[in-house]
Order: sequence, then C-alpha cells, then structure tokens
Amino acid sequence: MEQSDSTAKSLTPAEFLTPQRLASLSANQQKYAADILTDVLHVRETVNMAQGDWTPQQVAATLAALPTMVDQPHLYFVAVVPVLTAYFKAQQLPNLSALDAALKQARPTLVEKHADAASEQTAYEGVVAQVERWVQAMTAQADVANLSQGDLQNFVTIVHTTAELMITGKGKQPQDWDVPTLSEIMFGPFTHLLDEADRVPTLFNLVPFALTTLFGYLADQHKLPAAADLEKWVSEHHTALVTMYDPKLESFFEDLTTAMQNENIDTTDTKAVDAFTQAYLRAHPTTSRELFTTDRQLTHKKHIKQIKYSQKKRRKRRRK
Repeated sequence: MEQSDSTAKSLTPAEFLTPQRLASLSANQQKYAADILTDVLHVRETVNMAQGDWTPQQVAATLAALPTMVDQPHLYFVAVVPVLTAYFKAQQLPNLSALDAALKQARPTLVEKHADAASEQTAYEGVVAQVERWVQAMTAQADVANLSQGDLQNFVTIVHTTAELMITGKGKQPQDWDVPTLSEIMFGPFTHLLDEADRVPTLFNLVPFALTTLFGYLADQHKLPAAADLEKWVSEHHTALVTMYDPKLESFFEDLTTAMQNENIDTTDTKAVDAFTQAYLRAHPTTSRELFTTDRQLTHKKHIKQIKYSQKKRRKRRRK
C-alpha cells in the first residue's frame, strides 16, 4: 500500500528503501541508492535548500553541488537521477512533473561534471606520485637523511605542498617555475593548505632548507631552468619564510575575507580588494597598528583565499 502524502513526505532513506522499491531499481542503482539519498539530503541542507518540500530550484542547486561534496565513482553519479526519481515518486509530491523535469535537466551536467572531476583527480594523483618520487630521491641525500623523524615529516609536507601548488594550483611544471609564482604561493595559499597541526614553528623553520633542497634536486635533474633565481629568492626572504605564519595575522585575514564576502566584493578584482582592505584598516585602527608594525608584515602581500583545487582532492601526507 502506498504511503499517504503526510507520511511519504517525511520518508527517510531507510524508510524509502523497502525490498519492493529496490526491486524496481537496476543493480547499479540498488548498490548506490542508500548512499545517494543520504548524500543528497545532506548536500541539500549544506546549500541551505532544505526548506519545505522539494522544488525544482532545490533539485538544481543540490545536484550542482553534489559532485564537489562527495567522493564517489562515476557509476554512483549515473544512478543519482533514477534513484531520486523513484524517491520523489514514492513521496507523491504535487509538483512531481516539475521535479522530474528538473532531474532530467540536471543529469547531463551532473554526470559530465563528475567525469571532469574524476579526470582532475586522476591528474592530481599523478602529480602526487611524481612529487613522491622526488621526495624519495632527496631522502637519500645526507642532509635530508640526517633529519629527525619530525623534521623529515615537515620536510615532506613542505615539498609536497609547494610542488602541488605550483603544478596543480598554478598549472606550471618545473621548467616554467619562476620567482613571482613562488612568491605568490608561499605568501598566499601555502599556509592555508597546511593542516592545523602542521602550522608550527618547527615546520616553518625548515621551509628555506626544504625549498633550496627541492630546487637543487630539480636543477641536478635538468628540470628547473630558474633554479638559481629561485634559490636566490629563498635566501633573500629567509626571515620572512620562517616567520610567515602569525596566528594573529591569519585571524585578521580570516575576518577580512568574511567581511568581503558579506559585502559581495569580487576577490578577483584587485582594485576592489585593495580599496576594501584600506577602508577596513581605517575602520579598525587598533588592529591595524598591531598587525602592521614591521616591514615584514607590510611587504607580505597576503591573498584572499582562492585555492585553485579543492580540499576534497588533497589527501593527508603519509607519515614517514
């Protein structure tokens, strides 16, 4: 017997997935049905679309966000629309036709978007493997091999984060690495991509050593034409690199980022960002004096967080 409207509208994934309903789904759809419903309902809440009954707009927004928030194989995404179609049908919603139309419209983009994400993930894993080979070769060097276990882990973290930002984040292989790009990532997203536990003085103290070791290794492999310029930059910015993480400064930029988002500032518009930052500093004079009393802080062109590849793609570094 079908659920009544009042009961069906509150169906949980477990309540929906009865043997009778599962029998109407394909084997692939049955395999992923529970995960799909759980994930979709969670994403719907996350994108603030969980008000009242489902609407076509909620369907579109939820399915647009789904590939960015779950890590599932391509066949999972193929099954999303058929499973949701059955789920909505069981709830006997009055706008079922409109929901079906929204599902059909979202499906091509949903499947294609995940295929693109899967391709990007594969490419990223290739970068990780490449950098891992560099790390393994460098650990054979005496100055790296003699590091303590903790310092070795910090060394690995620095090398991976830097190289992945240059290759995946900036789209530059070592033959194209240059000083402006290195400066941008080190005094920009580098710190933000570190786990909270890694943001410690012992790691930052190793940054100059890790960078020069990496550049020297790549130069020896004839892969880094700008090695001398990059090493010179590290030497000239040694103090800035080992002291670039200041919790108070980071808190300030988090607040500044939030303020920009609240005012809908386009963070890709340099002039708009500079103008807003100056106005923000004038509105918070005490904080400004505390944060910008040294040349080091003034010359660090911190960037509003625009990390080019998602956190979902990154994985925690293996402990050596």
